[in-house]
Amino acid sequence: MTSEHAERAFQINPYTRWVYDHPQVLIPEPSPAAFRHILPGERRARQPLVVELGSGSGNFLMEMAALHRDTLYVGFELRFKRLVKTARKLERQGLDNVWLLRERGERFADYFDPGSLEGVYVNFPDPWPRASQWKKRMISATFLETLHGVLRPGGWFRLRTDHSGYFLRVLSLMHGLPGWRMREFSNDLHRQPQPGEGVRTEFEQLFATKHKPIFYLMLEHVPTTA
Repeated sequence: MTSEHAERAFQINPYTRWVYDHPQVLIPEPSPAAFRHILPGERRARQPLVVELGSGSGNFLMEMAALHRDTLYVGFELRFKRLVKTARKLERQGLDNVWLLRERGERFADYFDPGSLEGVYVNFPDPWPRASQWKKRMISATFLETLHGVLRPGGWFRLRTDHSGYFLRVLSLMHGLPGWRMREFSNDLHRQPQPGEGVRTEFEQLFATKHKPIFYLMLEHVPTTA
C-alpha cells in the first residue's frame, strides 16, 4: 500500500488508526515475537490456552473468557472495526485473559509452540460455496494436520457452521486423517440437546430466530504413533 493509499484508508475508516489505541489487549501488526512479549511463555505454561479463529465482534470470546477466568483466550480477526469494538468491550469489562491479533486465521500456528493449545474454535467460517472457491476455505487437510501439531494430547477443535456442504467436507477430511476422535456432533444444534459449553455466537442467535439448522462438531486430539 502506497503512502497515499494508506492516508486515504485512514481518512475513510477511522478504525484503521483506532486499532492502535489498545496495546494491552490488541496487537494490530502482530508477529510471534510481539505476541510472546504481550503474553509471555511462563504465563501460557501455567494456564490453558484457547484460540478463536475469526473472532468477529468478540461477544462469544468474551463470554467464554468471563466464564473461565483461569483460561487464556486469543482471538484472530482481520477487520479493524470488529477488533476495535472488541478491545473497547474488553477494557470496559476488565477482562485480563483475552488478547486480539489482527491476523489471518490460517497463520495461527506461527504463534504457538507444538502441543501448547487446549482448544481451537472456528465459528461460522466463510463457506466459499462455489466449487471454484473451495480452495479459499480455512479448514482443509493441511489445516487439520497443522492444528493437530499445536494441540496438546486430549485438546479439541470445535466447529459451528450453517453450511451443510462445508460441514460434510470437514467430516470427510477428518475420516481421512489420523489423530482425531469425534467427541460431540449435531446436525441441528438448536433442536437437539446443546452439547459443549452452551454459549451462543451472534450468528447462532440470528439463525435460531430463523429456525435455520446449525451443524456442530467437536474433535479430540489423539496422539499418533511415529
